[in-house]
Amino acid sequence: MPRNRLESRSWDILAGLLWFCQADPLEEACEAFRKLSGRQNIFFAPSGRCAIAQVLAALPQKEVVIPACTCGVVKTAAEIAGKRIIYVDLAKGAVNATSAEYAEAAKPGRILLATHLFGIPTDIEAICELAKARNCVVVEDAVAAFGGQRNGRPLGTFGDVGVFSFQYAKRLSAFGGAAIIVNNEVLDASAISSTRVAKQHRIMPFRDLVKGLVHNLATSSLIYGKLTMPLLSRKDHHDRTAEDTQEQTAPINGPAYTREFHPYQAELVLRLLKRIDRTRERIAQLVAIYLESFSKTEVISVVPSDCDEAGLLRFPIAIAGRDRDEVLDLGLERGLFLSGIYQLLPDKSDHTRFPNAVWAARNLVLLPLFSGLSPQSAARLAREVSRLV
Repeated sequence: MPRNRLESRSWDILAGLLWFCQADPLEEACEAFRKLSGRQNIFFAPSGRCAIAQVLAALPQKEVVIPACTCGVVKTAAEIAGKRIIYVDLAKGAVNATSAEYAEAAKPGRILLATHLFGIPTDIEAICELAKARNCVVVEDAVAAFGGQRNGRPLGTFGDVGVFSFQYAKRLSAFGGAAIIVNNEVLDASAISSTRVAKQHRIMPFRDLVKGLVHNLATSSLIYGKLTMPLLSRKDHHDRTAEDTQEQTAPINGPAYTREFHPYQAELVLRLLKRIDRTRERIAQLVAIYLESFSKTEVISVVPSDCDEAGLLRFPIAIAGRDRDEVLDLGLERGLFLSGIYQLLPDKSDHTRFPNAVWAARNLVLLPLFSGLSPQSAARLAREVSRLV
């Protein structure tokens, strides 16, 4: 089965072409996010990485604190915004940095970039309390966490600013784009809205539209096992640690920073929002299958027990006694094309300072979670993965 299928079905992709028949898809999408978040200041950006760069560039603070193991585009965004980066380790056996890790680095006048990696929430309330006590600003990276909740409240609405992504592999897959939510009324929302890190222009994403249709075809049950998987298996997967790794070094003059969010993409987002509750139900069902399947095996789940399982984007695991590359190799031998977590961001000479991030980068593997994955397929995948021990 594929590592990922787009939540945007082929019918969504084609039906979205009628966006011009709607009154104003951009404003409708903006209003939908106002209702979801309870906030008024909603802005769109070309991508999640551009949104983070835009927010950071608009803030006067000079330093930003980020986890040592997260998507590489976050580091690039901070550099584009001209910020000095301070890294913190992850929590032990986890994918996120928590308030305990941020505590020492949360010095007055810094930005704390708190991440909910793969939809797994960090202890965002405690991080926000820490920031308030230390005169810091919290930028909540909910890029991979749309639809997730913590204590019944949507992720992305806790920090001073929240960011969601509509990139291919995300829950609202609209071929790029992002939403910025300003949660703190004290911040200058107009400055965040107007700041640009690159000149932007609005064009219809025809190339990505075709790419999406091809992706859906290539990952269909009739084609994936016979054609797509054999082709993927021929490639060297060791430098392909996450779905969008190849885009992590995208230049500032590329579409991730210059292509303005299009009404067609807004129409796709609106279509996906209409079935988000059904999507969450299916994801929760799949997570329950994985958890049950691995409960008495050597497969280690790093999903916290109090996590909103319906909000997960991927299901991270580790296998006792095997590192990530071993698992990926064994998976390929058995016809499983798995993916790994992101690489470490600090310089190699500093890796010893971040032992938990090193462990995550070397050991964690991601299992798929998408609404088109059937419970039977998830159970079969779990059985195959358990045999990699």
